[in-house]
Amino acid sequence: MAENAFYYDGSLCIACRSCQVACKQWNYLPGEKTQFFAAAGGYQNPSDLSPITWTIIKFHEEVSGDKVDWFFRRHHCFHCTDAACIEACPVEPKAMTRHPEFGTVFVNQELCIGCGACEAACPYGVPHISEELEKSRKCTGCFDRVANGMLPACAKTCPTHAIRYGSKKDMYALAKSRVKDLKKQGFKDAHVYGTKQLGGLHSIYVLPAKLSVYGLPENPEMGDLGPIIREAQEKYAAWQREHGRPNLASAAGGPAAATLAAGLVAAGLKKLTDRKNANAQTEKES
Repeated sequence: MAENAFYYDGSLCIACRSCQVACKQWNYLPGEKTQFFAAAGGYQNPSDLSPITWTIIKFHEEVSGDKVDWFFRRHHCFHCTDAACIEACPVEPKAMTRHPEFGTVFVNQELCIGCGACEAACPYGVPHISEELEKSRKCTGCFDRVANGMLPACAKTCPTHAIRYGSKKDMYALAKSRVKDLKKQGFKDAHVYGTKQLGGLHSIYVLPAKLSVYGLPENPEMGDLGPIIREAQEKYAAWQREHGRPNLASAAGGPAAATLAAGLVAAGLKKLTDRKNANAQTEKES
């Protein structure tokens, strides 16, 4: 499988938040009613991810004597290789799944029952359950755009090229090279985040300051998912009884289960891709 990855360079980000706008526009996500807030590591707006906000720029204020420094960080799905959200998902076949070609993680909306297991399991607090839709919602990696030969919306719109997208190997190499350049420029704390965490993330970060500034865990762990999985399985069983649907994987049985799962995922991908084809063609021609 050829894996892709996002690249984010905090030294180039100007916090213009065009990535936030582009994400909402492409994914038909409505605006949120927000209000200004000020707190340690705060000031960003909206204050966090939600079912209708899949990417935000976080503002981190560092005060040292009379000096104030601002450090920015994009927050969206990290598309973990060892993804707790996939592990915890009780639906068979999995509603939280990995794109077979690009390696990014997305929610198959046709299968999701909104049980909340992914939300509880994620060490980064990314997935959120929409009470209205009863579905888990988060960054899809713009697989529908990528499948049509385009960049993800956030990478396409970034004016400083702080956000990029390409093969995982190339993005990792770019990040390591950029850190070397930053250190030569005097950013002694510059480092790469994401090459070792959770099997290697599909969202790699170049951060010019210490990790503690950004509120990211140095060693995120999947943790004990047992209680989360057991509760989710109970919810899934109740959902099946309520909707009169047998366990899809059990009904298919053996190899047929895998075929059915692949078919359902493909159907979900095609539906989303077809829905946006007209917009995609217009963008390519412009």
